[in-house]
Amino acid sequence: MRGQVTEVLKVYGMQERQLVIPVYQRNYDWGLKQCQQLLDDLVDVIRYKRPKHFFGAVVGQAEGTWKWVVIDGQQRLTTVSLLMLALADLLDEGAVTAQDGDLATRIRTSFLLLKENGDAPRFKLKPVKHDADAYAALFKAHGEHVTTSSVTANYRFFRERIPVLGIDMDDLWQAVERLEVMHLDLEPHDDAQRIFESLNSTGLALSEADKVRNLVLMGLEIHEQERVYVDYWNRVELNVGYDTGAFLRWFLVTRTTRTPRQDQVYEAFKKYMADTGLKGADLLTDVRRYSEYYRQIRAADTGNQKVDLRLRRLNLLNSDVVLPLLMPLLEAFDTGEITAADLAQCIRIIESYIFRRYISEIPTNALNKVFATVHREVARLRPADRSFAEVLGYALRRRSGSSAFPDDTEFLQNLQSKNLYNFKGERRKYLFECLENLDSNDTRDIARGIEDGSLTVEHVMPQTLSDAWREELGPEAERIHDQWLHRLGNLTVTGYNSSYSNAPYTTKRTMDNGLRDSPFRLNREMRTAVTWDEEAMQQRTHRLSEDALSYWVYPQSDFEPVRPQLPTEALGYDTDFTGRSPVSFAWNEHQATVKNWRDLTTRVFTLLLRDHRDEFFQLAGTIDYFRIGADSDTSEPGVFRLDEGLSWNASSSTWTKVSLMRRFFSHIGLDPEELVITLRSEDPTAPNEDLTEPEASPYDELTKFIPRFDEIFGLPIDDDLVKETAAEFTQAFGPFRDTNPFATLGLTMKKFAADPERVRNASVTQLLALISFTLTEQEVMDPDALREAAIDGTLRSWVGLLNGPPMESPRP
Repeated sequence: MRGQVTEVLKVYGMQERQLVIPVYQRNYDWGLKQCQQLLDDLVDVIRYKRPKHFFGAVVGQAEGTWKWVVIDGQQRLTTVSLLMLALADLLDEGAVTAQDGDLATRIRTSFLLLKENGDAPRFKLKPVKHDADAYAALFKAHGEHVTTSSVTANYRFFRERIPVLGIDMDDLWQAVERLEVMHLDLEPHDDAQRIFESLNSTGLALSEADKVRNLVLMGLEIHEQERVYVDYWNRVELNVGYDTGAFLRWFLVTRTTRTPRQDQVYEAFKKYMADTGLKGADLLTDVRRYSEYYRQIRAADTGNQKVDLRLRRLNLLNSDVVLPLLMPLLEAFDTGEITAADLAQCIRIIESYIFRRYISEIPTNALNKVFATVHREVARLRPADRSFAEVLGYALRRRSGSSAFPDDTEFLQNLQSKNLYNFKGERRKYLFECLENLDSNDTRDIARGIEDGSLTVEHVMPQTLSDAWREELGPEAERIHDQWLHRLGNLTVTGYNSSYSNAPYTTKRTMDNGLRDSPFRLNREMRTAVTWDEEAMQQRTHRLSEDALSYWVYPQSDFEPVRPQLPTEALGYDTDFTGRSPVSFAWNEHQATVKNWRDLTTRVFTLLLRDHRDEFFQLAGTIDYFRIGADSDTSEPGVFRLDEGLSWNASSSTWTKVSLMRRFFSHIGLDPEELVITLRSEDPTAPNEDLTEPEASPYDELTKFIPRFDEIFGLPIDDDLVKETAAEFTQAFGPFRDTNPFATLGLTMKKFAADPERVRNASVTQLLALISFTLTEQEVMDPDALREAAIDGTLRSWVGLLNGPPMESPRP
């Protein structure tokens, strides 16, 4: 095997050899995300004048004189080919220009096509069968393109994006020329399959943390690399016990409120690094500090006895999902923003929230999103005179559906009837640890005893009934046994389980080290109860239930936020959204304000199609609501285009739209709990969405922000929700912008707006001019102008008037 780092274009330029993707390889499956990343990398090469950019490995083996079989790297080679073809086509069509007048011809003849041999063109790259057909069609008229293929989608993406990159095409091509790969050329004696397996094995692959470390350190000078590694990176790894990838994942959630997949931590950190503009020690300062909070949480070692006790209990549940809330809370404690008592109460509420949900068997999927966002929500709502715990309790209590906080009635009903003997091991030992010790300072380590085997969970009434037990339980012995065997009232903890066996209750109670002499609070009833029947189990259940309510609190407070809070629900599996109107949705890195369910569903479908094209088409072809290929006619009422050659019929109920989204999530293997929908406040009189009526107003793209404006009224100008809303509104307003608002108003914005009556009677044209004036002021004079107008209610009042505008007045 011969290998060297070389320009990727040299792989295409190998004499007249064709690059053949063998049929045993998977189809081309890079999506728009990877294409965007390639463009971003090329722009960075230009912007930062980088001499080279490493693009991965390409491995192949010659087969005869004219073929080179691609063993690994087909995704890279195909994507670069599509980029080159899109660039060449744009140059030929005059959509972009280059100083090199022969650039398009040179791209085609040197890197895309082999020498002509007859009428049919021969391509330098030969993908696998279906991809090959789609690739060949790209060299024909647009009407012949295979619209369902990822090959076509990515080619079209490059065509759309290249002209708006804001760079010279000569510079873009030079950046492509600087793309480097590790080019491995196998020799005849090399075993291609074994090398392929070795290259794609997980055993030697860099971990996500390894890749982040390389990203942070490689751009620094040698002496700075050593300083940053020793003083920052190494201390991070020591703090987190070298579980660095997991820690970085949760750190990123605290900063972005989005939870990256475990295998995408590097990409998420790379984006975080680009967004912050930080590098080296500056980048790792917060990472190092948070790694110390991570250590304190793991070790229950904050230096405060009450906080550490709460952390030790919480840690028994092994619930990493709480870290995006806990780490910022420890930071707030560290800086004096909250007290130790407030922190301890916050942890208690978290503990109660999680455990009550476990007892009530609410799926845990929603917890990722809850704990990713709740700290930011509480920080936004909390006034200076309220504890963090009070507002946290409110924020968790107001949740419903898959993120609900079970109340006392639901919790007790499930606690008293649940099969707790078969409760998940870590949760069972936690249950008895807490019920034994409650809030006492005089504690016994029940959890460790169960873990090391010195203690076991014992059935007082045994799993197998003897004649003596049947006699003690009476004529309903079988029913009592079936009903009560694994319930709370019949389970306890002992170090003498093997001695007790199936012995009668009197023997278990009075024998040496029997239940009557047990030191555990859990066994209080057995010290006095001379029989163990249904009444005894009921009484013990009642006592332990009262203890449970006192320990796993349902937070109560008179706190109410000063501004309305819009409810949120995960798409989930079974929530009924009928009669409720969406305001916005958030899913991974995507978030958008929407007009209605049709708008939301269309946007979600577009995202699914972008990242999971093949799976989307596969399912869409089986559902009558979708039109594919020649049937994709958007002239039909209620039909909307998702992609070239794909549309969907949105004339359906809210229930149908939600069900369709859930079907696609299930088919693709995505978690519907990750898609969180913000809703308008419930209105039981609200009608369901009309199935056929067109949009009520051409300004719905603007008026859809009204609920958001209500929510951010009075918030600080630097609040994240204010920033996000202002940025999204600015983008949505683009098509409505007045290029000369002064001419439209005849006055400056401030003078026009100084008369409330004039504003109330303003025409739509004048209202749009007022908003345009504000955007111009933001760009030229005051970068906070639009956000100020949003939080003081001005923008909301102007946009609100678009709902029912008076007659147009003539332009001044």
